[in-house]
Amino acid sequence: MTLICNKGEHTNESSIPVIVELFGMARIASGRLTVELNSQPETAVKQVVNALAEQCPELVGIAISEDRMTLLGSYKFNLNGTEFLSGNPPRLRSGDRLLLFSSQAGG
Repeated sequence: MTLICNKGEHTNESSIPVIVELFGMARIASGRLTVELNSQPETAVKQVVNALAEQCPELVGIAISEDRMTLLGSYKFNLNGTEFLSGNPPRLRSGDRLLLFSSQAGG
């Protein structure tokens, strides 16, 4: 299973578009509201993180670990606003949205 960034240089007939919505510091640091990635239907979260780091290197050290394989502890992915992603590969469908936000609340 591979995840392919939507940069035009890679194509894969079985890939599907997935939108990553950025919130909080991730949005501010990247200057973007969303990032479109092309994914395989079932892919590991670390591959999503790595592809996101490739598209938005400014997120490394802010939301993404230096090794580009995991989110920093305070960040989480949520699939379509209904479930948080854990270590199991999510079953992604065309048009799915992954929400990236900090799980820390300020006060």
